[in-house]
Amino acid sequence: MSNTKSTSRRVFNALSLFSSVQAAMIICSIVRTKVIAICLGTAGVAVFGLYNNSLAVLNQLTQLSINISSVRDIAGSPVSLRSRLSMVVGRLGWILGLTGCLLTIAISPVLSRWTFGDTDHTVPFICLSVVVLAGAVSESRKALLQAHQLLNRLARASMWGGIAATVLSIVFIKVLAFDGIVPSILAFAVGACLAFIIESHTIETAQVSVAEAVSMSKPIIKLGMLMTVAIFTTVVAQYIFLAWLRVQMGVDNLGVYQAGYTIVNQYVGLAFSALSVEFYPRLSSVVTSRTRTQLFVKHELSMLLVGLTACIVLFMNMVPIAIHLLYDDSFLGAAGFVLLAAIGTIFKAVSFVFAFVILARGDGATYLFTETLSSILYLLFNIVGYKLGGLDGVGIAYILWYFAYAVSVYIVYRMKYNMGGVGRQLALAGLFTALVASQATLCYLGFYLIASIVSSIVVPVMGLKFYRLFLKK
Repeated sequence: MSNTKSTSRRVFNALSLFSSVQAAMIICSIVRTKVIAICLGTAGVAVFGLYNNSLAVLNQLTQLSINISSVRDIAGSPVSLRSRLSMVVGRLGWILGLTGCLLTIAISPVLSRWTFGDTDHTVPFICLSVVVLAGAVSESRKALLQAHQLLNRLARASMWGGIAATVLSIVFIKVLAFDGIVPSILAFAVGACLAFIIESHTIETAQVSVAEAVSMSKPIIKLGMLMTVAIFTTVVAQYIFLAWLRVQMGVDNLGVYQAGYTIVNQYVGLAFSALSVEFYPRLSSVVTSRTRTQLFVKHELSMLLVGLTACIVLFMNMVPIAIHLLYDDSFLGAAGFVLLAAIGTIFKAVSFVFAFVILARGDGATYLFTETLSSILYLLFNIVGYKLGGLDGVGIAYILWYFAYAVSVYIVYRMKYNMGGVGRQLALAGLFTALVASQATLCYLGFYLIASIVSSIVVPVMGLKFYRLFLKK
């Protein structure tokens, strides 16, 4: 019991720490975008977005998901091997980064033509090739900090690197106007990279031969390639749906949907990315033990379900206020989608935990299958949902999508890996889904006063339950 309480406090501390970091990064992003909008107008925002979108694709292609695949190998390896693997991952970051940098330079005329319709931006793309290098190095260093469970350093690098990079990029925009766009993007990437290098430079590494490095990097690259393909299926599905939705509802209304989707995934979903920083390496270190894996999964599910449900029940009362603060009243049409989609976050929590078991086991083929299936279901449910119920129908589709995805990864967990012991947690998920759905219905129908009374009772009770179960000494 004492070990469970200790783990719970560590998980809670990690959640608090990285939720705060991500909140700070979101604020930085909002400030940065606001400055660009004020100083450069809509044209500047568009150019900035076009550069960043192009670089995001190049980063995804060249990094091979090293930030995820290498964490598993380092965290799950014997202590005697970690220093050598750390050296390999550090080198791999530079190799992938330099490869991506050279590729960007080589295809810069093509990138300029595809992105802007001319070759006038070839030189800026050549300059921005450094961003691809910095991105790969940053991800490899981030993976080292995460795998070695140096979470305070990881948080510090993310926080101060992001803040410093934001300040620098804003200075370039203010001083150079349009000519400051490329230096701004460079400053942001290089500043973040330097922060991760500084925080990770004391991690113990050991020299390895070229033959050893090639041998050790093979499983990392293999899993990373499969993960990259899986991520691209998701990106393609999202692109197809957004392109289809733009035709159906127009650009202005599409912005309403994107605002709602951002609120549900980026703001409500803070807990998922924050917990993954701590949970994934911890799970990878015990994944060879069926008993300990089941124990960790049960514990993570219990914590996530209780804590997340309380947060969602409270959040639902503030959906109109959140939309008003983050955007403006013209985006209030997204409220119905947000309320309905928030119900699906309970299923997302369940799928989140089981999907990390697949990753921790290094089962890239199964991960590719489940993610591809998820992408197909996302596209199918969303199109049918919009046809039947507009944006609110897409909110219902979000629930069905994550329910189906949760079922698929649970089947893998139960049937392929022969693991179980989560019956109570799944029953809790069903109960909490009913609770969240009831609250969503009240808010959807406009009964915010009743919903507020319900949350004033439910949230303290669940908070006390969370404290007693997971944090009380």
